[in-house]
Amino acid sequence: MLAPRTRALLDRYGLASRELSRVGGERSATEPGQSVEFHDYRAYQPGDELRYVDWRVYARTGRLYTRLYQAERSVRLHLVLDNSPSMTLYGKDLYGRTLTQLLTYVAQKDAPTQLHLLDGRASRPAQGLSGLKQSMRFIDDAGEPAPGAGRSATEQPEGPVTSVLPISALKRFAVTLPTVRGSSLVLVVSDLLEDVALRPTLAALRARGVDVGFLQVIAEEELKPPVALLELHDVESGEKLPIGAAEVEAYRLEVRKFLARTRGAILKAGYKHWLFKVPSANEEFERVALAALIRSGILIKR
Repeated sequence: MLAPRTRALLDRYGLASRELSRVGGERSATEPGQSVEFHDYRAYQPGDELRYVDWRVYARTGRLYTRLYQAERSVRLHLVLDNSPSMTLYGKDLYGRTLTQLLTYVAQKDAPTQLHLLDGRASRPAQGLSGLKQSMRFIDDAGEPAPGAGRSATEQPEGPVTSVLPISALKRFAVTLPTVRGSSLVLVVSDLLEDVALRPTLAALRARGVDVGFLQVIAEEELKPPVALLELHDVESGEKLPIGAAEVEAYRLEVRKFLARTRGAILKAGYKHWLFKVPSANEEFERVALAALIRSGILIKR
């Protein structure tokens, strides 16, 4: 659970769903309410606020009319947390869970929010403080192996629990989403480390009609491994390869290319991308993660 000081700070912020959405974030309903989108006129009635009277219409017609505005509905938010083996390296899993908890705390106050793990587990959609404790526990348990029998009702997978490779698992996640255009925002917290093309997964998400933001988590050790005699261990495949200084330098170059290629593909698809670097061991993860979310514009002052 988040520290009380962090929760007090988060109470000042909201999820910038408009800025994260290609088509406006919050959606307008057909019933009148109070928002920024004009809906219709009706004759003035006693008790109507004078600020909504259209005085220009009055000047032309001599009659009082009240402007009506469409009520806004929040998008449904899906938070997808990568729990693949590569996330266990260099504190990426802890940092990813911290980012997800911060986002959940803020978003669940305002919008239906559902949490997903890439191994297939998912929480029930929840909104408001009543389900927040349950959501936080779900995130805390994300690092544990997927349970079999005895799994709680709130942690039933939407499909069978499968081996996790982030890009492939994200594509499987996409096909489980209902196709309701403009109704959902997906935020993915992942290192996206898988040696496959990202484009088919992006196409699958686009086919569901959702807006997507990618919070790519990377560690400094992955960006700049020391130039020395090392053993490269692929935790996804289990392969090991001894490498020297030349291979380390080539690896650094490939990592930069991978990040640029990933970001380019995501932006070309019309989605958002941010790079989040894991804090050093002596830094407070909650503080650094909150500052990063604010700096990126994902969280904004209420």
